[in-house]
Amino acid sequence: MNKIIFGEHIVKSFGEGDEQRNVLDGVSVEINEGEFVSVMGPSGSGKSTLMFALSGTDCVTSGKVLFEGEDLSAVSENELSDIRRNKIGFVFQQPTMLKNLNIIDNIILPSMRDNRKML
Repeated sequence: MNKIIFGEHIVKSFGEGDEQRNVLDGVSVEINEGEFVSVMGPSGSGKSTLMFALSGTDCVTSGKVLFEGEDLSAVSENELSDIRRNKIGFVFQQPTMLKNLNIIDNIILPSMRDNRKML
């Protein structure tokens, strides 16, 4: 199977100095093509932080994240947007719609960047 997502020794810290805390502390993960993976744990355990790190939505403090063999820390913001829009899907617990758009416009908006037509 092909590795789709590979994260190695991922560390994500918040805060500074004595207040700095590792939310992710050396997490490694490998997700292969065709696998279904769930991330579970108590509130505040770093599930969302891990998902944001694996998708390139948030940068990691140290470690590396590869998507289809490409180091996400080495690609531009536009390339990350394209990867997330075309190759990664998220189902969020909380709605992440743009408030000034209705539901249909929120659904159509991502396809407009590629000049695709919605059926």
